[in-house]
Amino acid sequence: MRFNNSVRFVALFVLLVMAISATGCEYGSKVWHDAQDSVNPNPTIDLKSPGLQNANDNELALLFTPVDEKILTLTSFLSNVDSHPDEDWFKLLFLRFPWITGVLTIDEEANVLVKLPQESIKPFKPGPLVEYEGDWSEIKMKSFINYSEFGPEMYLCKPFFKDAEFKGLVVVHFDPRVLLNFCPDPQKLVIMQPDGGGIWSGNQNLEKEPFLKIDWDALLDQEVHGVTKIGKDKYVWLSRYVSDTQIVYATKIVTKDDEDDNEDDGFSIF
Repeated sequence: MRFNNSVRFVALFVLLVMAISATGCEYGSKVWHDAQDSVNPNPTIDLKSPGLQNANDNELALLFTPVDEKILTLTSFLSNVDSHPDEDWFKLLFLRFPWITGVLTIDEEANVLVKLPQESIKPFKPGPLVEYEGDWSEIKMKSFINYSEFGPEMYLCKPFFKDAEFKGLVVVHFDPRVLLNFCPDPQKLVIMQPDGGGIWSGNQNLEKEPFLKIDWDALLDQEVHGVTKIGKDKYVWLSRYVSDTQIVYATKIVTKDDEDDNEDDGFSIF
């Protein structure tokens, strides 16, 4: 009897330990998974999200975002230049950005080192660039738009160095009108440079004169986004900088939500 009681006691003890262990493992597993979900939650995508709550802002965002992305990607690529690029860099430039017009490098005396393609229709004089009175070692990038009888051309200029000394510029250039090719509905989008008077749109019948009558200097001095009556229509617009060149994206409002001019609710500038 003593032997049987001992066996029963041992058996009950083993069962009790197993029960406690199972409960502990279950609790520990739950704590682990809860912690993992908090630290590294599973991402979810809401396919039903309408985007920005303001319909006019949403319309403008859908139109200009693919365009702006191309510019941002190009400026980011160019900003990584520190020394004179090698042949592989030029190949990669045209591979990633086949829509650009060309690229050239010049030394500190404005002599052309590399020019691709070698022939170009639009005139460009690099001399004034290297004569810039500022300190190129403190400048990350400069930009400007040149207007000629052959159309506008935007230039992005990045200094390069050797042994920490300024040795010249890498200049990538493109026609800003080509950016409309990346807009899902280019007839609805207006791109303009207020300072230079350039206005570009896929809408060939766009009346440009009303845009030129707007006092953009005063408007942009106060706001970066708003709704303004231009001619007979109201436009929602957003100002962005390409390096130090200010451009404006605009489109006609699609709803009457924005009754007041220069209403700036809705957009998050990134």
